[in-house]
Parts: sequence; C-alpha cells; structure tokens
Amino acid sequence: MNPPMLSADAARSRNRVGRALLRIAATALAGGLLSAAMVRFSPGFGLDEQQLDARLSRESQEAVRRSHDQERNPLRFYAAWWKRVLAGDLGFSQSLNRPIRDLLADRAPATIDLMLRGTAGAWVLAIVFSIPAVVRRVRRLAALSSVLSGMTASLPAAGIAILLFRLGISAKWMIALVLFPRLYQYLRNLLQQASGRPHVLFARAKGLRWQPLLLRHILLPARAQLIALIAVSINMAFGAAVAIEAICDIPGLGQLAWKAASARDLPVLVVLTVMMALVTQMSNLVADACTPVLRSQS
Repeated sequence: MNPPMLSADAARSRNRVGRALLRIAATALAGGLLSAAMVRFSPGFGLDEQQLDARLSRESQEAVRRSHDQERNPLRFYAAWWKRVLAGDLGFSQSLNRPIRDLLADRAPATIDLMLRGTAGAWVLAIVFSIPAVVRRVRRLAALSSVLSGMTASLPAAGIAILLFRLGISAKWMIALVLFPRLYQYLRNLLQQASGRPHVLFARAKGLRWQPLLLRHILLPARAQLIALIAVSINMAFGAAVAIEAICDIPGLGQLAWKAASARDLPVLVVLTVMMALVTQMSNLVADACTPVLRSQS
C-alpha cells in the first residue's frame, strides 16, 4: 500500500474516532440532562424527610428547603454540576450525607464483582445449553433449554430476585438467570445460522468431529458478533443489579441508584446516569472497533 492510501486510511480512522467521541459526549450530556429533568418534575421532588422532624426549628427547616432551590431549575443545576465536575467535584448526597465520590468508591467494587460473576455465569449457562442443543443436536436438551429460557425471560429481574432470594440462592446467580434467556436466544440463533452454512454441512458430512467444527467454522467466524454481545450483556447486567441489590440489600451502585431515586437525590442520580451512559457508549465503541478487524481476519 502506497503512502497516499495509508494517509487516507489514517484520516478515515481519525474521523471515525472523532465521530464516536462526539457521540459519546453527546449521549452523556443528553442523558444527564434528561435524568435531571425527570427527577425535577417527578412527584414529591423537593420534599425532605428532615422537614418532618419536629425537633428542628423553623429556621432549620427553612434551610433544608433552601438547600434544594438550586435543583428546581434543571438547566441551571446541570450547568453548575458540570462546572463542579470539571473542577473534580462530583457533588454531595444530601439523602446519604456523604460526598458522591466516596459513595462510588465504597460501592463500586460490590457491583463490579456482582456483575462480572453474574455475566460469567450467564455465559456459562448459555454455552452449556446452546452448543449441545444446536451443534450436537441433542433434542431433549434443546427443548429443556427453550422452556427454561422462556420461563426466565417472562419474569422481570425483580421477580427472579425475589424468588431466588426466598430460596436462599446467591445474588450472583440471580443476574445469571436474568441474562441467560437473552444470551441463550441470541447464541442459539447465531449457532443455527452458522451450522446451516454449506461448508459446515459439507464438513459434517465428511465426518469432521464437532469440536474442531465448532471452533474453526462456527465460533471463529462469529467472534465479532460475540464480542458485541459481551458488551451488551455487561450493560444488561447493571440494569439487573439495580433491582437485585435493592432486594438483597447489597451495598452496591444499584442499591445506591434505588435509594437515590426513592429520595429524589438529584446529584447522585445525575452522576449515575452520566456514568452509565459513558460505560454503555464506551463498550459499544470497543465492540464497533473490534468488528471490522475481526471480520477482515475471518
């Protein structure tokens, strides 16, 4: 490849990266502003439990009320919040009476551990049920997995969490069962499409063993789709963690989001919304960046 072609490719790559970064920034900005507006206009905004304390003087109750004045205008609050964030201050949680930075540092490890273990468990279940059912063509297992995925898909994350919590099952398996039907259905469809390709049918007719057939002709060509699915499953895991941590009383970011929503704690909700928007967009960016490279190597 000559130098002009190299420079053209480099320019296209820079343009793609620039557009992706602009998309990430726009999504984070829009998500945070939408979260601030929804909380501001939700029922019960501006009410504080401290105002119900009869021991407080009228001046103290008035001070509590004035502490929420800045939050009554979402645009003004959001602009001031970003100004503090750029200065390194994430804000203060009035409902929990702690800096938000400290809350994130204390609660993030529990959520990350729960999400990683739950996502890994969901992938193990999806692989265990889909590969024998599709590649090995075990009909009974295919029927059982379809019934199990259908049952778990019809239940919300909170319903699965309550059921397993009553049975004394670990919260890590709760996330795994929430993600399992979605991962299983996509992985099963992906394996079925790959198994029906002519070269795979020819290799099967020639008597090629299913292990090399699975690795070389099914999974490797589909690795771009699998990486994209991994990115999506991480985002789904956090959504499930909110309900599971609240029900199981796990001190993580999901429980923090639940408590902040219950208390209309606007600074905490905006921080969590922007953070999740950034994580979602970054994971999608990584998946999009890997897809052309992996497909070119197929």
